[in-house]
Amino acid sequence: MSIISRYIGWELAKIIAICLGVFIAIYLVVEFFETIDDFNEARIPFSQTLQYFLLRVPLIVQQGIPMAVLMGTLITLGLVARSNELMALKASGVSPIPIAGPIVAIALLMSLADFALIEYVVPFTSSRANYIWDVKVKERPLPSSFTQEKIWYRSDRALYNIRVLHPKRQMLEGVTIYIFDRTFRLSKRLDARKGQWEGEGWVFSDGIVLHRSGDGNFTMEQFQQYRLKLKERPEDFQHLEKKPEEMTFAELGRYVAKIQSEGYDATRYQVDFQAKIAFPFTPVIMALLGIAVALFQGKRGGIAVGVAASVSLAFIYLLVFQLVVSIGYTGSLPPILAAWVPNILFGMMSLYLFTHAMH
Repeated sequence: MSIISRYIGWELAKIIAICLGVFIAIYLVVEFFETIDDFNEARIPFSQTLQYFLLRVPLIVQQGIPMAVLMGTLITLGLVARSNELMALKASGVSPIPIAGPIVAIALLMSLADFALIEYVVPFTSSRANYIWDVKVKERPLPSSFTQEKIWYRSDRALYNIRVLHPKRQMLEGVTIYIFDRTFRLSKRLDARKGQWEGEGWVFSDGIVLHRSGDGNFTMEQFQQYRLKLKERPEDFQHLEKKPEEMTFAELGRYVAKIQSEGYDATRYQVDFQAKIAFPFTPVIMALLGIAVALFQGKRGGIAVGVAASVSLAFIYLLVFQLVVSIGYTGSLPPILAAWVPNILFGMMSLYLFTHAMH
């Protein structure tokens, strides 16, 4: 490895570490002021409050790595550009590999770190942080049983078994509801393929309902649509859903296969699964983009320009990512495209800028 490669690699590693530290600090400060009133109202001990914020750090690091790599690349190459080294390389026709090589190598290491966090650390820490927030702070009921395949929810006079929950669509699939009277005797049981929230109540479709009569016997009614007013709203079930960041690749893959085999809509989870694969590659895409932008802007680069450009590009990337994933959730895009389109678009942008910068 040449001297300039070692120098670039060392400087980039330092700046990435600084950027990650700043990103974590800003994220935690913002979240602290947004949530501290809730912690105080719930009278959560300081030790548990501190534990919550510490448990949030791995997810913050995992989400901040791509931006740190992009910002580190632009700032590092901006500092090199100020000494005319980039211009000298371009003018003499020397390959930019001595500079780009260590950047890509570090970006690959950061991608591996991102993958390791997603698979081994974030599922553990996020599930515990979400437990503190949902159960301790928001005082939502703890489900009596929870697995990836089924959600159980108990309210005052009802017990819900939900196969698949679609929070954004406010829809339940594969739902069974047991409704009890004041003496906790079963008075009604409803089995439906789907349940849709319509603002004031639920509309269930394709199912049967059992009614308990005065003599203790049950009568069965089959329905295409059945309206039922219940105390529970869609948001009451949302904290019971295991979030994608709380699952490993294997868990999410098994969940997708399971609900597909039972004939339920798995589109959202397929998109989440593909996104978990695509996101760890983002640091490499950001590094290539940072190299291309730095070479394109030449001596005009610097710390201020690097910070401004990296923040703008990261914001645009996240905007595109969220937009395309949302489209994927609706089924308008295949899951694999919904997850990979941002990386493909920004990879093509990097190639375009790199090609023009070398002319």
